[in-house]
Amino acid sequence: MKYADINRRYTEIVAEYMAKGYTINTASMGGSQGETCKIDLTNGTEIVRIMVDTFSDWENCLEGVEIVVGKVTDPDVRPHNSSGWNTIWNNRLEIITTERFYKIGEDRRHGTFYGSMVEAKAVTVIRRSRYFARESTRRTENVTDKAMEIAKRIIRREFGFKRICEADVTVSKYNGVYTVGYRNKAYRLH
Repeated sequence: MKYADINRRYTEIVAEYMAKGYTINTASMGGSQGETCKIDLTNGTEIVRIMVDTFSDWENCLEGVEIVVGKVTDPDVRPHNSSGWNTIWNNRLEIITTERFYKIGEDRRHGTFYGSMVEAKAVTVIRRSRYFARESTRRTENVTDKAMEIAKRIIRREFGFKRICEADVTVSKYNGVYTVGYRNKAYRLH
């Protein structure tokens, strides 16, 4: 799914409410709370906000775009009232529906792709396994005695340490280039 599909779905939801007799309530749409876009609709007695926003699910390492439909519950915000006291706070809406589109990939030519939570979790598992496979080929866990002596010389010369804890020394090789690491520092051998 592409972002154009999200735009299409957003338009369908707005059209459904307008078909029910809702009209645009321009007086309450000023300002921004960081959402991508929003539209406020009213039937004369209530105001409904339909907005597109981004989200992050930190627990599952997922992110994406969501369409939220929420009813305004603040009694001070009234339909067709342009008094200037019509701020609708997105975090105070009574949520009617939420549709989430999870980011599953992107490339420079085709843009970002979206899908379901299940698809996004599967992609995350694959992405992590590839990362750890790549990292495992970069790290050399068992540093030979000769490599350790060379690494210690480099650490003394480049980082200025005199006493070196061998447990903190790493030697890695990636694309034929060796890197000596010590604590938070790294030196590439050319």
